[in-house]
Amino acid sequence: MSDLEAQQRRLASNQALFRVVNAQVVKLNEQFEDSAAGSVFVCECANTECAEQVEVSLAEYQRVRRNDRWFFVAPNDEHVFGEVEIVVDRNERYYVVEKVEAAAHVAEETAAS
Repeated sequence: MSDLEAQQRRLASNQALFRVVNAQVVKLNEQFEDSAAGSVFVCECANTECAEQVEVSLAEYQRVRRNDRWFFVAPNDEHVFGEVEIVVDRNERYYVVEKVEAAAHVAEETAAS
């Protein structure tokens, strides 16, 4: 495995962890809130020390979750890691990034678990 591939896999694994946390947030919101309301989620960027939050409606969340390679990140280029992802959607509340190469495989593998 090349150094780049190892880095891509590590960064994607970091993001997969945040995806799991946000899945739990969705479960709580579905029990206690209107699904159209905005919810606060953790940024799913590859920086494990990131503490940013993003506001996303449950409908937006579900749309992004339909693609295993997509993640929500705070709306700032500092949360985009070009070696593992590209930005596929931007707005003032969040960006959606798509994993590429080895990171895409990790994203798909971890989405099933």
